[in-house]
Amino acid sequence: MLGKKTFTFLALGLSLAACGPSLDKVVDAQCPPVNILTTADIWQQGGIRAQLSVVELACFIDSKTDELQASVRVRGTLNQTGTDLALFAAALNTQNEIVARTQVKASPSESAYSLMIPKFVYGQKGGESAKARVVVGFVLTPEQLQANRATYKRQLGLRE
Repeated sequence: MLGKKTFTFLALGLSLAACGPSLDKVVDAQCPPVNILTTADIWQQGGIRAQLSVVELACFIDSKTDELQASVRVRGTLNQTGTDLALFAAALNTQNEIVARTQVKASPSESAYSLMIPKFVYGQKGGESAKARVVVGFVLTPEQLQANRATYKRQLGLRE
């Protein structure tokens, strides 16, 4: 027979286990592809320049809700530390429509930085959104985006 202390501890342990995290990490092969959006990979303002160079994705599934979640880490360079940078991650469906988007601001303290974009829901298990792909980039002004597009076209040898 269980004593009162043992029973209380057991009941508390079972109730905490029931409330525990329901996120399970998904193997990399089951994660959507992730890329840096080519025209949003550079942020420039005045003489300050930041560039994204590497993106990594970790995926999770919530076993209670069947929500598919992604956490993104980006790495890049910045020529003036302490600059506020806004980054986004967006999940696109097979028709290239945005099905989920998140945004974060950060001020890297090192010129070679690594930043996390927190978990966001990009779809439902078994749903069409489960076939999403994720793109990451800087949140740009229309002028910054136009400048990046012009640079990209020049690099490809295309006319503006």
